[in-house]
Amino acid sequence: MAKKKSIFQRIRNIFLLLFFLLILAVGGLFAAVHFEVLDQAAVEEKLQWANEKVGLYKLPLLGYGGAFEYFQVPEGVIWPEPEPEPEPEPEPVEVAAKPATPSPAPEPPKKSKDVKISQKELEAQAAAREAAEKKRISKLARIYDNMKPEEAAKALDSVNLDTTVSILQKMDESNAGKILAKMEPQLAAQITQIMMDGNRRSL
Repeated sequence: MAKKKSIFQRIRNIFLLLFFLLILAVGGLFAAVHFEVLDQAAVEEKLQWANEKVGLYKLPLLGYGGAFEYFQVPEGVIWPEPEPEPEPEPEPVEVAAKPATPSPAPEPPKKSKDVKISQKELEAQAAAREAAEKKRISKLARIYDNMKPEEAAKALDSVNLDTTVSILQKMDESNAGKILAKMEPQLAAQITQIMMDGNRRSL
């Protein structure tokens, strides 16, 4: 710490000495001009040049506000420099709110169109169903024709009565008779009666 203080004191003393010498030199120069030892016009010219180039007018004791008239602020130079004006804060920009776009109204549910079927179409559908049924019955009749009478009778026991009648009517007569003979007498009698009457119970 002591070393640092001694270094700062030395530097300060050097600056004070230089400043004192500068004042002495300037004072001696002015004294020489005042007592007409030197040419006043030449000295003033040199001083003005030094004042502008070096900026002696900025020094507090010599220049602006100082005692020497030779170190005045040159023309066209502003000293002390004015403080910069603070920049105005930018005004807040108001962002216009976007108008809310109305959401499209939901479409009403589409009503299912009433399907109208003509009498002709109904009859055509019924005819198509009947033809398909006849085709299935004919196929079953061919299958039972090729079976043994005992097996066919046992299989037809669990079949709907009207279907049994329809199958037997499409079969070969001799094969149908053999199957009826293998059925229970009461069931065989019912089937025979239906076939005799020519009536079919509705499914």
